[in-house]
Amino acid sequence: MTWFTVLPFALTVALSVVLGRVVLPLHPAWCARVLATTAGMTAVAALGTGFFVAVNYAATLAPAAAARLPEWALFGDDQPVPDVVGIPAVLLSAAGLAVAGRTAVQWARELRAARDGAQQVLETGVPMAVAVPGRGGGVLVSRGLLRGLAPDELRVVFEHEGSHLRHRHHRYLAAGAAAAALLPLRRLDGALRLAVERWADEDAAEAVGDRGLVARTIAKVALAQPAAAKPALGFADSGVVRRVEALLGAPPARNAVAGPLLFLGDALLTGSLAAVALQLDHAVAALPPVW
Repeated sequence: MTWFTVLPFALTVALSVVLGRVVLPLHPAWCARVLATTAGMTAVAALGTGFFVAVNYAATLAPAAAARLPEWALFGDDQPVPDVVGIPAVLLSAAGLAVAGRTAVQWARELRAARDGAQQVLETGVPMAVAVPGRGGGVLVSRGLLRGLAPDELRVVFEHEGSHLRHRHHRYLAAGAAAAALLPLRRLDGALRLAVERWADEDAAEAVGDRGLVARTIAKVALAQPAAAKPALGFADSGVVRRVEALLGAPPARNAVAGPLLFLGDALLTGSLAAVALQLDHAVAALPPVW
């Protein structure tokens, strides 16, 4: 076992921490893509690294069984994994899988409940709207929203939620939720949620042709929420002040070159770390000693 073993995990976590604290100078669509990719690969690196070390610790405890494992699953130096490393790896891997499974089940349960009511109006005076993805989904709205908004404001809401559905933003949010569930990356998850909402805001502003109207509608819905209401995946749930300020300014650049290049670079970097680390681990073990 060498330090290359934990390299993908360390690098993706470091990148996630940085991206959670800085504001990318990109269109929200490209921000969301970069953040979601980083979050997803960080979650994969966390689970994969823990599982890799745990498997090699099991091989240390049962050398005879290790002979049945494929070569790629074992460390290149064939050194035993000490208890101080192996036991935490096993426990953290089990805990990580349990957390990931619980998060997935919770998302599936919430999505199923939302789909069951997607074709009906929510009988509540609280103005709210939620995009429900998948077959049988749509835009779930409340009676309070329909009563409290003018027709042009309702169009803003439906254009916004329609953007979430068209671009499958629930997948982006799932990547952020997975990373935040496994690791202390709430800043990255929050930045991703804001980017997704800003993306939908810009789509709505382009559709209605009035950025001020979109800003006023977001503020109006946010101000009508009860003080004790818990934020949800709805129209005015994330970074309302920053969203309104952005809409009152000039439209963001499309980043036709910078956006794809940064996204591709981030995807290649995070996606290849695990494979590169494993190859380096075997390559270093194959090198002759220098003493």
